[in-house]
Amino acid sequence: MNNIGIKIKEVYLPFLVVSIGTILFYNLFRWTFDIKLGVLPLKEDLLNFWIPFALPWIPILIWLRRRIRVLNIRGKRDNGYFGYQFAMAAAIAVPIIVSQTYIEKASFDLVSITNAYETKSQSDEKYFDISSFRVDKNASLAYVTARTSGRNNDNLNFYLYLSCPFENSDNVWYGVEYTKNLSNRISDDKKDTEYRSFLEKSEREFDTYNFQNAKYFEKLGYSDDRDGFIEAIKEKNPNIKESEQIILVPKSDVFEHRLGNTFPWIFGSFGIGAFVLLLMVIIPKIDEKELRDFKKDKPLKEDDLKDILEFLDPRGPNKATAILLLLNILVFVVMIFSGLNIISPTPKELLEIGGNRRFEVMNGEYWRLFTSVFIHGGLLHLFMNLFGLGLGASLLEGILGRTQLLLSFIVCGILASLTSIYWHENTISVGASGAIFGLYGLILAFTVFKIYPNHMRGMTWMLLGLYAGVSLLFGLLGGIDNAAHIGGLISGFIIGGILILIEKEKLIKNAS
Repeated sequence: MNNIGIKIKEVYLPFLVVSIGTILFYNLFRWTFDIKLGVLPLKEDLLNFWIPFALPWIPILIWLRRRIRVLNIRGKRDNGYFGYQFAMAAAIAVPIIVSQTYIEKASFDLVSITNAYETKSQSDEKYFDISSFRVDKNASLAYVTARTSGRNNDNLNFYLYLSCPFENSDNVWYGVEYTKNLSNRISDDKKDTEYRSFLEKSEREFDTYNFQNAKYFEKLGYSDDRDGFIEAIKEKNPNIKESEQIILVPKSDVFEHRLGNTFPWIFGSFGIGAFVLLLMVIIPKIDEKELRDFKKDKPLKEDDLKDILEFLDPRGPNKATAILLLLNILVFVVMIFSGLNIISPTPKELLEIGGNRRFEVMNGEYWRLFTSVFIHGGLLHLFMNLFGLGLGASLLEGILGRTQLLLSFIVCGILASLTSIYWHENTISVGASGAIFGLYGLILAFTVFKIYPNHMRGMTWMLLGLYAGVSLLFGLLGGIDNAAHIGGLISGFIIGGILILIEKEKLIKNAS
């Protein structure tokens, strides 16, 4: 092993400082502003997983990314360095994620009350032992929804939420939930059969449900489950004040055992990650040149992060491309902070925020043809479209110019939305892919009619095959709006043909 002391000093010790500081910062921030003050309007899945998962990348990219280059890591370009960044992020994120369960449960005591109505005077508490209660089972309200999950949305999950009112306790509800998971790759007929079977089984189980079989109750915070129970209540009471509703779900475990081994695993998971990183730092040799450059505070010669940030800069050479990418990202962030599920929003949620469907559009809500273009059905959906948009728009902006690219994207997106509602009677369509296919329709026109120079046409044909062709093939498997894709592609090709007829020489000059 070579120069262990330098590697420990320059890489490992800064990692320890950054990791411990990040873990302490987030836990203190969460405890203060969410649990103690209750002023964070964010859902529990964001606070418990997604923010802890993303947060470590900020200090790593700011303070550790340059230091990792001191290590002589073999790999294609920066792939090896990215692996180290990912390992550091995981070593920080896992203890944060584990600690959220502990903080949530350890911050509240079990409050003993005589009836469910008393929960209203205990707004800052979470766990309740109710000595006497009765539930009006006949007045129960139901709401059924579905979400996809897994890689490529491989799983379909059914949820049945039953909100059952406590007697003599207005706006306090006993929550009963049933779920079923199945493959999302089965046929629609099979899904329908499984759905009916799920409802029938849940109904049978609810008929014999023992409401008194609860050792204590947990009051639900801001979460997808609470939204489900609220939707059940709104089926009959559409004008209720959601903030005034209290949802209590029964717990069958012993309250004193609720923490399990969570606390030691906070330190255990951090220790494991720190040890793995120590080995990863010690094993490689030092890159002497990078060490000298780091000591002199020289910037990296090849910096993927800098390239990405420059690409996303609306003041840079790809202004329109950057604007479109940032606008899609911004809308998604607003969606998430508005309470939509980051992985799989329900069709109802997507429709409420501006999704596209024939019934609403034909009844005067024409704006949905535009807004649906910038709404995405989850993080994976967004990333896939950002990738396709970045490639396609960057190939066109130099030829079309900023204004024509933006207009082409919007026009193709609206025409793709129109194609979707013409083809689908009751499908809720969202996403930029129809507009992106419109851009690829333009690329197809410029390739076919030789606007691109000879040395570029091979690349454009390959890109069309990889993105447009593969996307259309995947659309045949279901769950993807191929009507919007085809409508966008044809629209883009026609717009490209019109532009070629009007200003072919200018386009060829811009492309060269």
